[in-house]
Amino acid sequence: MSDPQDPYGQQQGPGQQYQQQGYQYGQPGYGQQQYPGGYAAPPTPRKPLELAKIVTIAAWVVLGCFALAFLYALTQDDFGSDFADRLFSNLPQLGTGVFYAGVLLAVGVWLRGRESD
Repeated sequence: MSDPQDPYGQQQGPGQQYQQQGYQYGQPGYGQQQYPGGYAAPPTPRKPLELAKIVTIAAWVVLGCFALAFLYALTQDDFGSDFADRLFSNLPQLGTGVFYAGVLLAVGVWLRGRESD
């Protein structure tokens, strides 16, 4: 029958060697460290998505975009108006941006409070 050292019954003739192909468990790959003795560390888990941080960053980006639009409008001299007219006519747009950024910052603080619970 088969050799007791060959449990699967695959007899190898003289000069024949079969090499295993494909992925072998424990091979060092991405995020794995090879230790002496051939042991590999398990892959490092991904960090969870920090939604509060993303919303807070988005709030600052929104505020920056509205502030840049306000400053750009101050530099335009399309209608021959003076600086004071441009300043006060664009304040509602800047106020809208501050409001949107405030709402996003409040949501970010609320999410951060929920994460700590």
